[in-house]
Amino acid sequence: MEDEPNKAAAFIEAAIKQVSGFDSAPRTKVLDFGCGKGQMVGALLQRGFDAYGCDVKAYWSDGESARAERLKTISQNPYSLPFDAGCFDVVVSTSVLEHAQNTEELFRAIHNVLRPGGYSMHFYPGKWYLPYEPHIYVPLVNFFWPHCPRWWLGLWALLGVRNEYQKNLSWKAVLEANDQYCQRGLCYLSNSQYRKLSLKVFGNCSWPMRFYIDNGYGGFPRLLRKLPFKKLSGLLSREFRMGFLVQKKSP
Repeated sequence: MEDEPNKAAAFIEAAIKQVSGFDSAPRTKVLDFGCGKGQMVGALLQRGFDAYGCDVKAYWSDGESARAERLKTISQNPYSLPFDAGCFDVVVSTSVLEHAQNTEELFRAIHNVLRPGGYSMHFYPGKWYLPYEPHIYVPLVNFFWPHCPRWWLGLWALLGVRNEYQKNLSWKAVLEANDQYCQRGLCYLSNSQYRKLSLKVFGNCSWPMRFYIDNGYGGFPRLLRKLPFKKLSGLLSREFRMGFLVQKKSP
């Protein structure tokens, strides 16, 4: 969806101003962790931020756009972000944590590149996301993770469940692809696990879910804005839909 990076950038801009309190975009240096092709980096640049991105591989081409020079690949062994220590005001990620199986390691890498007083912000689907895992569309895969039964994946493949990349595949091919994806491409931690790791690395964490309800994009936050009991709605969203995790590096 072409509009998605702009919607995400608008959400991040509001979070930077309202949650972190950094008012001046030109002086706020932002890293998009797990940047893909860098669309959100481009959207943040258009909004005046000094934005950069990184990912585990170069999903972009050097001549693709002027923003390519701001995108870098993450070092895997040892794991480190390709930027100087203490150089960013804010590090953000959108739908990245559920793919990274080295959560503590990446939290430490993010902590390293943040300046003292900087913020880390993560927007991600919760462990108990309903009605189905949002990448392969198989129900309860996120509940089962890290041990999703092959028979369960095979059942839904036989029933015709496919994501947009699997439309022409046989059920056996879909089973194999989804089994590999569950083993290598997913990481569904509970919020209590995120809290434990956040406290270990940052010494703090919060989920400003009222902010998410007021500023989130998509049908679910729009629905929540119409409902009473915002605190309960935020808790339900964090556990069963989308969470918004914030960590702060000590000054």
